[in-house]
Amino acid sequence: MTYMMNQQFNIYCGFSVNSQHIETALNQTNNILETLPSTLYKSIDYKTTSSIIGAICCESIANVTGAIVNPIEKGHPDLIPKDGKNLSEELLRNYPVGLEVKCTVGNIKQGANLRAGQTRIKSLTGITWQAHHREVRELLGLVWDFVKGTHEFNYPMITAAFYSNDLVVEDWGEISGTEGRNTKVTGMKVSGRIKMGKGWIALLNNEEYINAYQKALKINIK
Repeated sequence: MTYMMNQQFNIYCGFSVNSQHIETALNQTNNILETLPSTLYKSIDYKTTSSIIGAICCESIANVTGAIVNPIEKGHPDLIPKDGKNLSEELLRNYPVGLEVKCTVGNIKQGANLRAGQTRIKSLTGITWQAHHREVRELLGLVWDFVKGTHEFNYPMITAAFYSNDLVVEDWGEISGTEGRNTKVTGMKVSGRIKMGKGWIALLNNEEYINAYQKALKINIK
């Protein structure tokens, strides 16, 4: 897989992350995803697949940047400087610097009834990242799909990466699942998605995907 890259992407979030780091991490992640059995993807839901992809990509980014994955399960952000390795759980729960990473497969047309291994890009209607609270201000957003390749089964692959460091509370919708044991989530609103589109980092070098993501996130590729 090859990507169209925004070579100007270069941020400091307690550690340096540039376009080369992201490209390397995406390719490492895709290579690992192909080694997992197709039966795994057929037996889990897309939310779990997104979690797997996000976890592998976080580890890959950490490896190429010298950062570490946040040592506690529910710690934020997902990636932090290596100096935070031995800090307390209380400090790691909301560490002041780092990189939050979220992954989505996107929304598709109602009734499309697509299953694991079937590409979704032709039925894509939008891209929405979710969070557990509305205070996410800096985000690396990944998108994935079951991409046609050389295998009989189309494995999940990261098809795009976006970044914004100026998200605000109003860029996130109202939190749902506030009653009972449901997981509390909020979806990114149009204003946030436009900010993410402006911060595109990597797009799968495929005209169909590029056109779909340009439409979904109002991307202006110069």
